[in-house]
Amino acid sequence: MEVGMKKMVFVLLVLLLNLSLFPLVSYSQTQADEEELVRSLLQTGKKAIIVDNMGFTEEESKAFWPVYNEYQQAKEKLNARTIKVLKEYMDGYETMTNEKAESLIKEYVAIEKERSDLKASFLPRFMKILPARKVARYYQIENKLEAIIKYELAKEVPLVK
Repeated sequence: MEVGMKKMVFVLLVLLLNLSLFPLVSYSQTQADEEELVRSLLQTGKKAIIVDNMGFTEEESKAFWPVYNEYQQAKEKLNARTIKVLKEYMDGYETMTNEKAESLIKEYVAIEKERSDLKASFLPRFMKILPARKVARYYQIENKLEAIIKYELAKEVPLVK
């Protein structure tokens, strides 16, 4: 990982640690506002990581960001569903019934399948605007950042009783 990316990942992790607590608490307007601020900062940090590591030409940059934004909007819907599943889990993991466990794991697996399908569906669009090596690099960056987020969330989620 390049030095610039390491610094940005560190900043992203600090912000993520704050964000990871939000889905697990009750919401008030202030907390919702704070969550939106943290999401915005995360997205800004993520964009900086992408810019630092992609080496876009001006033409590539112009074509990339609208597709990226559309992709991120679709991912955000999946992320919201994931947070909902995590919140349901956290609210009842100590007294989880088999039926509830089955429901939650089926929803989680469905979300992960949709996440994979989303990546596949956007691949041809990214390939039209960037050389294959840059598309591969972009997908690597996305995968690394997703792995960091999943790791941080996994640390916070206890095993079902």
